[in-house]
Amino acid sequence: MEERNEKHIQGGEKIRSIILGFNDGLISTFTLLVGIATATISSGNNVIVILTGIAAMVSGAISMGLGEYISSKSEVKYINNELNKEEAEIELFPKEEEEEVKEIFQSWGFEGHLLEESTKKITSNKEIWLDFLIKGELGLDTPENPLIGGVLTFIAFVLGAFTTLFPYFLNLGVISLILSSIISFSMLFIVGFIKTKITGEQKIKSAIEMILIGIIGFFVSFSIGLWLDHIIPSL
Repeated sequence: MEERNEKHIQGGEKIRSIILGFNDGLISTFTLLVGIATATISSGNNVIVILTGIAAMVSGAISMGLGEYISSKSEVKYINNELNKEEAEIELFPKEEEEEVKEIFQSWGFEGHLLEESTKKITSNKEIWLDFLIKGELGLDTPENPLIGGVLTFIAFVLGAFTTLFPYFLNLGVISLILSSIISFSMLFIVGFIKTKITGEQKIKSAIEMILIGIIGFFVSFSIGLWLDHIIPSL
């Protein structure tokens, strides 16, 4: 008999914050630097590219980190508010709230003696009762610390941005651009592959989609950079 192997990913919100931050830091910085590097590569000086990359990395990380923190904090406040409402309703209108539990079980196909016993079991403990209604009726779950999500997003963004930036510190001209592109496309493939662990997508399909996004961003930024390289000397 084949042994069942059922795996569930724990800490999905943390993984989401890390992937979101790293992916955004990598793509946004990579595409920006492609345009800047293409426009300034003839000068043989990577200072402009490096300064632009550092500015983009710091400002982007702060923006993403704070954005994740604020949105998560708002979600926490909303969930806690709903918890307080539901808790008050259990205290003030126990019969009506017990009926809601019964209706949820009925929607799941429970009936007769099983329905009555299940409802009685849930409503015999107020903490379980509250948790059941929050998840079963409202579809909400216990929120995670918003500060953790914000910090993880910030750090992941910095790592993603620095991954595509550090080849320019070598000051190898067009070689730095090529190295940055190779590393960035490789990381996009890996990120696309890894995120399937929580999304359930096909691994190769997800990885290729990430690379296609990078390719589109590369050619758009490269084209703009070439255009700027022609018009900058005339300014």
